[in-house]
Parts: sequence; structure tokens; C-alpha cells
Amino acid sequence: MKTHVIHWVSTVNGSVGTGKRLFEKEEAERLAAELNSNYPEIDHEAVQPGPPSVVLASEPSLPDASLVTSDLNACPQPEAELPSAEIPG
Repeated sequence: MKTHVIHWVSTVNGSVGTGKRLFEKEEAERLAAELNSNYPEIDHEAVQPGPPSVVLASEPSLPDASLVTSDLNACPQPEAELPSAEIPG
């Protein structure tokens, strides 16, 4: 049964996030170990997701909340509307 997600914490800037895709426990643990090997600057862990208030309460507090992201693909504006200085590349 798919009951686990991947939770991650950056050791570089303290950003944290929790994936939304469910995995079986063994698969999530294997994936977390593989990600930790490939990306040593980010700590990955297989966890069972809880209600949003539980997940938020377990994440470390940061002095600058703008560093926290749980969905790197989210963008509040279409790229064309962003100022050119903020468009990567």
C-alpha cells in the first residue's frame, strides 16, 4: 500500500519540502537513500504524511520564511508577466 512521501531539508539554506507522490514504504526508503547519495546537500527522508497542520508544525522555523518552498514548480504569475530580472537564464 502506498503510504509514504519524501520529505527533504536543504543543508545549504534550510529550505524544506514534502513531496505529494505516494510510494510504498520500501520504495520511498530506497528513493530517499538514492536521492541522499545523488544530492548530499539535501537530506531526504521517507515519511507518512499527516494533516497539513502536523507537517507544518514538524518543519524547522526559519528566520526568513521566503526561503521555504514545498512546490518548486509553483509560480504565482506566468513567466511572461515576471520582470526580466527574475527570469532565469
